Amino acid sequence: MKRSIFYLAALAAPLHAAPLDPAQIPAAAKWLVHADIEAMRASETGKAIFTRIETDHGAQLKAAKRMFSINPIADLNGITLFGDGKPEHAVALIHGNFDRTHLEELVAAADDYSKGTYSDLTVHNWEDKGSQQHAAFANDHLLVFSRQESLLHQALDTLKAGSSADPDPFFAAEGGKPLLAGSANLSGIDLPGDEARLLRMAKSLHLAANENAGRFTIRVGANTEDATQADRLRRMLDGVVAFAQAGDAKLDGLDLQSNVAVTGDKTGLDASVSLPVNEWITVMEKAADQEAKKQDKKK
Repeated sequence: MKRSIFYLAALAAPLHAAPLDPAQIPAAAKWLVHADIEAMRASETGKAIFTRIETDHGAQLKAAKRMFSINPIADLNGITLFGDGKPEHAVALIHGNFDRTHLEELVAAADDYSKGTYSDLTVHNWEDKGSQQHAAFANDHLLVFSRQESLLHQALDTLKAGSSADPDPFFAAEGGKPLLAGSANLSGIDLPGDEARLLRMAKSLHLAANENAGRFTIRVGANTEDATQADRLRRMLDGVVAFAQAGDAKLDGLDLQSNVAVTGDKTGLDASVSLPVNEWITVMEKAADQEAKKQDKKK
């Protein structure tokens, strides 16, 4: 079998997962990205994205339904990705309504398939395009997947422990549940030298995207080493927003609101950009149209 279960996560990446549960994330994780498909389905942003996906990728959705007995838009409830900071080291927690028996029979036909047990759970191992893959059902509605067996085991241990964890207050801000949430301990992540200069100005980052009170808002929070770094980062982000407004015709005439401010003990930074939901959807559609044209030219 030449296609892995991870195809589901890739196909649903623009959609993402049920509410983020910090108790499911190992303490050793250096970064996470989470998306709330349930919240997306109830949002205007999500409805627009789902419509676009069905229009542009209807054939892939039907293929996924035939192969995996699952419709990623309707049947997936959540996807959380996290890792230990090393390149390509990641775990996917995929919440959904699965036909578990069908998926296990499907993966059993893969190249170099074997199965074992860990923590009283069946672990499936196989090869896909030269890479080893590992997956296990933590329960009938939660599939855990990783290319690194040690990370899979760590994730299963965390899920089995079932320890409570307080929600991150950053993600609770702005009302409602974030459609998309992410965080990173940058000091523990291997980043490319030149591309990491801006990121290296911060010790940690948080990101959340919300739809609330008729506006779509993207928020970024950062912690830095000192007040000088925080102010430097504030000025740089202010410049990025100003440059985008001046250089992107799609933003002309829009009710774009932005705020970048140093907060707390002067070593932290809060930034936000928001648009009315209808304007945000228009911007997304224009960007998607431009990308589609680029791809057509490459064919």
